Amino acid sequence: MKATCLASSSEGNCFILDFEIEGKSHKIMVECGLPLSTIYRKLTEVNIKFSEIEACLITHHHSDHSKSARELIRLGVPVFASKGTLETLNLEGNVIYPKQKFRVLNGLFAIGFDVDHDAVGSMGFIIKSEKDCAIFINDHKMWHSNLTHIKPDYVFIECNYDQSVVYPQIYNLNKRKEELADNDPEMFEVNTKLKQLDRNVKSHCSLRGCIKGLRKLNLSNCKYIFLLHLSDRYANEYKFKNEIQAEFGIRTYVCKKIGGIK
Repeated sequence: MKATCLASSSEGNCFILDFEIEGKSHKIMVECGLPLSTIYRKLTEVNIKFSEIEACLITHHHSDHSKSARELIRLGVPVFASKGTLETLNLEGNVIYPKQKFRVLNGLFAIGFDVDHDAVGSMGFIIKSEKDCAIFINDHKMWHSNLTHIKPDYVFIECNYDQSVVYPQIYNLNKRKEELADNDPEMFEVNTKLKQLDRNVKSHCSLRGCIKGLRKLNLSNCKYIFLLHLSDRYANEYKFKNEIQAEFGIRTYVCKKIGGIK
């Protein structure tokens, strides 16, 4: 399997997974959180034709993961997502039911599993051909399914923020809040920052959470780990990559905000 990242951040997520099935290349998209025109342009930049995309899987309804879903369906690309995701987007796509195997293409199957995130119907995916198996977990706090019977060749997992950076900021902002009068103009800014950080902590995966999640998987066959959706402010790609690679002894890459894998 070959992986291409077109974008990975809160501004947009889009990935191409290329599976070899019966000796031929078959490409699917996972996440379509970019304008269609941007997807066209980025595909051209990596020498992939839009006509080669045979299906799209979407983890949840937030725009940075689903922006072009309606246009993909209009253009004849099958879109797969949970019932909650499709209903929220008001789309008639292919419903994924948790823990049930479904056919993406001839020779390519997937199973969805629930993840904790602040979007109804959020899912991760096990995507499997005869030769390769990938686990794809984007925005999440954690998941509860036992996946130890799966031996992925590749793991794509969110690693959004560094808890050693975010938690002290929350502490300092709360201390500052105690010092301010309710009508102080600074109070609005402090509350806004706290709200943003609170969402990071409650609905996204930290470096520590990512490591805990990876420990729950059977990585005995894993060739590569790909880190997704790193925060601009609260993540250090070199630290994240090096710590996870050292922890598991598996080659680790970062999917970059503007596309590409480093």
